[in-house]
Order: sequence, then structure tokens, then C-alpha cells
Amino acid sequence: MKKREFPEMMKPALLPLILAVLVGCTNVTGDTPRTISSQEAENLSAVRLFSVADTFFSEAGYACSADADAGQFRCSRALRDLYIHQTTAEVNIYPGDEGNKAHRIIATRWDEGLIPSELISNTYANDDVEAFCAYLASAKVALCSEYKG
Repeated sequence: MKKREFPEMMKPALLPLILAVLVGCTNVTGDTPRTISSQEAENLSAVRLFSVADTFFSEAGYACSADADAGQFRCSRALRDLYIHQTTAEVNIYPGDEGNKAHRIIATRWDEGLIPSELISNTYANDDVEAFCAYLASAKVALCSEYKG
């Protein structure tokens, strides 16, 4: 059986393709950070906030994990899962600078793969975070406002 070879002119063209597959690119962009504050004079407990957030984001298709002792909550959901490119939405809640009086919610989008960053929008708004903030207000749990750091 004869070994099959690429024509000589094809060999140099394969090297950039192989490098692109192995290297790829990562692009991260974020939504406007928000502060989550209690509607009442008392502090908003991380346990209560994370419980409400876990229910809300899990129902929206996110995989979530919380560590109330460390004050961290994280959810992620695949937006695009192609062989050559993946896009993931992440939502993180952290304690704010004001101790337990407020928390900070930050949403990001991670693009990884072969689509160059020049072809990916650098603006991002997570509709689920907007809906979560509206839910917190309607349930009289907390209010969201744009973070002014």
C-alpha cells in the first residue's frame, strides 16, 4: 500500500491552520457591574441572597455553586458550544466594599476558540442579571444599582 502524501505546495499552508487550532483565542467582556443592597435597614445576608440567586439562575439554565462563608457565588451557562468555538456566560456575586451591607454582581461572557476577537462584539449585557435584579426588587429582597467604584 502506497503512503498518501500532501502535495508540496499544501504543506506550508497546513502549518498556520494547525497552529490556529492549537492556539485559538480567548476574549472576555463584561456587563455593567451592579451593587445589590438590602431594601431594609438590616444587612442582606449572603445565605439568603445566594439561595434566591441559586434558584433564579438554576431555573434559567445556569450551573451554580455558592460558598456563603467565603461570600462567593458563581454560575455559568454555555451560550454557544461549537467544535471550533465556545461562549460561556458567567455570573458572580461577591461581598461589596461596605461589608455585609451590599454585594456586587458581575456578569461576563467568555469566548474561546478560533473566531478572532475582531469578529466578536466587545459589548455585553446579560438579560438574566437584569431579570434577576427586577425579581429581587419585586420580591422586596434587595435593590440593584450600577456600581460606582
